[in-house]
Amino acid sequence: MKRIGKGSMATIALAASLTMLVAGCGSGGGSTNSSNGTGSNSSNNTSTTTTGQPVDGGTLTMAQGTKFNDELIPDMDASLYTANVVGYAFDPLMNIDKNLNFVSDLAQTWTWSSDKKTVTITLANANWSDGQPVTSDDVLFTMNYLASKAYNTTLQGQYGYLVGPVVGSTRIGNGKATSFASTGGFKKISAKQFSITFKTVDAAVLWSDISSIQPIPEHVLKNIPISSWNTASYDKQPTVVDGPYTFKQVNGQDSVEYTANPNYFQGKPHITNLVIKTVSPDVVPGLLANGSVQYVLSGLKPTDVAKLKQIPGIVVKTPPENGFSYLGIKDYLPEFKNYKVRQALEYGLNRQAMVDGILKGLGTPISGPLPPVSWAAATTADGMNPYNYNPTKAGQLLDQAGWKMGSNGFRIDPSTGKEANLTLSYSSGDPTVQAEAVAIQSDLAKIGIKVTLNSPMDFNTLASKVESNDKSIQMWLMGWSLSIDPDPRGLWMSTDAFNFERWKNKTSDQMINATWDAAAFNKADRKAALIKWQLYVNQRMPLIFLWAPDNVFAYSSKLNIPNKDFSSQGPLNIQDWWLTQ
Repeated sequence: MKRIGKGSMATIALAASLTMLVAGCGSGGGSTNSSNGTGSNSSNNTSTTTTGQPVDGGTLTMAQGTKFNDELIPDMDASLYTANVVGYAFDPLMNIDKNLNFVSDLAQTWTWSSDKKTVTITLANANWSDGQPVTSDDVLFTMNYLASKAYNTTLQGQYGYLVGPVVGSTRIGNGKATSFASTGGFKKISAKQFSITFKTVDAAVLWSDISSIQPIPEHVLKNIPISSWNTASYDKQPTVVDGPYTFKQVNGQDSVEYTANPNYFQGKPHITNLVIKTVSPDVVPGLLANGSVQYVLSGLKPTDVAKLKQIPGIVVKTPPENGFSYLGIKDYLPEFKNYKVRQALEYGLNRQAMVDGILKGLGTPISGPLPPVSWAAATTADGMNPYNYNPTKAGQLLDQAGWKMGSNGFRIDPSTGKEANLTLSYSSGDPTVQAEAVAIQSDLAKIGIKVTLNSPMDFNTLASKVESNDKSIQMWLMGWSLSIDPDPRGLWMSTDAFNFERWKNKTSDQMINATWDAAAFNKADRKAALIKWQLYVNQRMPLIFLWAPDNVFAYSSKLNIPNKDFSSQGPLNIQDWWLTQ
């Protein structure tokens, strides 16, 4: 479930849930279906696209509300904010178009073998920024890195699953092999053509995994041990890239400066310089208004939308996001093992009231793992339980699970025999997040569950604690930005790196397997399998689903984005944009 594309939402990543995340110029997630969300495409009567002739020059300054990490080799870091920075410099094998269909990028063409186990890919005539060609060897080098034992253990990398289906991945992961070229997983046909062979027939693997790979230059990194990459100067500021922009200056975790890549294979970008700044969400509207920022990657709050629409020269759009916000729980803890307790939590949260009051209507409550914008999302007509707010039902489920009400109005945890006191962790820096934490605390108190709010911490600290299964974290607020393809792998398999709930369920794993077997090459059959899995997740409730938020896009009308580059998930192809001088 990794995002692809050039731009802000390039990689599936931890997103500060409950902060309105803004897709940037890269391929945003989504599907070819229209949204069922409550958001709308709107502006302050300012044209959102351009029909004029592009001009070259200028500096585009973007803002995001959270610091990125200083690991800029693709997939070294899982943060959305780091992916924003990396995505403008490294292209993926495949991209999407305005209608969110997969299209060529570095991979120019691809064909399947008759047995559907091997795909042959021909690369575009792309070069690295130093003039060297992007080759099959670079793709192999990148795949070997993602599968390597050093990446997946020493560096604690989380995208090894992208190459997990390829023949030989296990041998490389345990150190018994070093390259897919020797395991039968990769065959170099020529400098610009290669084939990848998978362990099994997999209907989703090209879209959900291989398409997302962002090649890295073998000729630059081959003599540096992978285990040392996180301390290499290249990781702090890559010197050779293949995307539309090259790094000019990385200023810690606060800002990064780029310049247009003259060797970019899709054409040198019209805008000469690009800057991404980390700024407080509180000042983003003012920066847009005074022109010091022309585009917002993340950091806009729902409460900003109304005021932004009143600012002359600012374009505001709020399409649905292909992702969801959630209340995370550790399923293996005694408090949460009984799925009736998890169902009670879902019933006990007035999610629509939170969307209306805190998010100002910019979202849609959900009760399953695929948001409404996905072409494969299950609906109530399919049998999905919407878990509409019902504190009475929540109380009944808690009674059935043995959580009896104590004399002081709070329930007794049957695993301890003492009054339950669940702790909730959340990120700092955005009052919206705190408001949601307080609302959850209040709603759960109404069904007799005491919740203590931990002191807010910066997002990267919270993410690190959640990822490492820190014992101080019991419940947390976060969100996922999903890939265009609805493949559940990456988040939902029992052994997946991003399965932060540690939900181990063989039935779910078997259902997920059915979403990519031979029958799933037929889209209708694949959707049916995905719906069956969603119904099971909807019943077992491994985490507490909150809502699919709406994106908030805001940018200066001086930033010209061609109509062909604006998708429902955000603008694409930054090399086509230009600034009115």
